Amino acid sequence: MREEGVVSKVEELMETLDHVKRYSALAKSLRGFTLIVVVSVTFSVFLGALFGFPELGLRPEKPVFLLGAAFALLTAAIGIMAGILYVRRGINSTKTGQWKEELSHGFPSALKILSELDWDETLDEIAIGKLGLIFYGILKIAVYWFIVSFAANLLWNVITFYFFQITTSFAGFVWDPFALLVVLFLVSKDLVRRYKEIHALDMLLMELRWFSLEFKGAEFQA
Repeated sequence: MREEGVVSKVEELMETLDHVKRYSALAKSLRGFTLIVVVSVTFSVFLGALFGFPELGLRPEKPVFLLGAAFALLTAAIGIMAGILYVRRGINSTKTGQWKEELSHGFPSALKILSELDWDETLDEIAIGKLGLIFYGILKIAVYWFIVSFAANLLWNVITFYFFQITTSFAGFVWDPFALLVVLFLVSKDLVRRYKEIHALDMLLMELRWFSLEFKGAEFQA
């Protein structure tokens, strides 16, 4: 392997590892994200129970019920937005590209970077980042599902009361499957993107294992 090839490979590797750092930061932010959305959803459910939505249904003739329902829905929506912003803040604060100056010195610096790289820790970061990406997607879908289902029930109660003068209860057995289908449709592109990212991380694990073995057994030519 020639010197130019080594420098090029190291540059490509380090750029990839910068992306891995972002996935690792996402995984580290997952606990805070979970806490934010769980607190917001729990508070929304508490408001629903307080106003008796599951048992009594929405009663728009009493404005306090409609106001309480809207506030509960808003609380869940603000929670998921705050959680996403929290995760993005953690990702954007990740320091990357610190290796560029050292690598600009050429082949000796490339060897130094490789020799100082902790391969086991790097592979662990990729695995953790992959799991974080999966759980982050699942939690987002779950909260979106809760919000859409709650909104659908709320809209159904308002329509049946104002147009048919009927007070109905929250029919989760009807609207929950519908809400899930709506959410899956809306996030379908995001699901495909996340699947590709997870697949790319799997491939990266294989490539890095091969690359580490290649580096350890390589004979460099000037």
